[in-house]
Amino acid sequence: MRFGDLKPRTIEGNQFTYHIKKLVSKGFIKSDKGSYSLTSRGRALVDRMSFETFKERTQPKIVTLLVLQDDKGEYLLYRRKRNPFLKKIGFPYGKIHLEERVKEAAERELYEKTGLTSSFTHRGDVYLTVHDETELITHMLCHVFVGTKPQGELISDTTIGECFWGTLKTFNQQDLIPGTIHIQKLIEKRKTFFFEEFFLNTNEE
Repeated sequence: MRFGDLKPRTIEGNQFTYHIKKLVSKGFIKSDKGSYSLTSRGRALVDRMSFETFKERTQPKIVTLLVLQDDKGEYLLYRRKRNPFLKKIGFPYGKIHLEERVKEAAERELYEKTGLTSSFTHRGDVYLTVHDETELITHMLCHVFVGTKPQGELISDTTIGECFWGTLKTFNQQDLIPGTIHIQKLIEKRKTFFFEEFFLNTNEE
């Protein structure tokens, strides 16, 4: 659109020019032969924007969640050193990076957190919402990957968490990251690709 078509009637020309120049300098819009359009950065911002509040909307995060078992039937677990689930135990998981393929993210997360490599199968997706009473703690889409034949030397302790082999039944429900048992049961019972939604509370037994 051209400048005259963009400018609201209620805003003075000098004020609107100032803001247009700011958006150009920040790389959100560009000018071409008297017309203005969004840049790639601008379109990405619009994609995150609420058109009711005109602020960036907080959105669910997307993670890969990694489930590995050894020859003894023990799971690869980790105790978190970070909130929102500080000191809780569960399967390793991590955020997918922009422009990263989902399986590549799973392989990267496993190596970064444990030092191991594995052959992964994408078994299903879980949409997990966790509240503490009425306050939202986390809201994430988990791509659940099951790994076989893990190789390498386990890095048991990192800045993110402490990794170890174990069984979930040795821990109380309150020791576990919410959703861990639900995901374990899905993997054990479902033979085909699954999708489930769980709305959980941190005080649930």
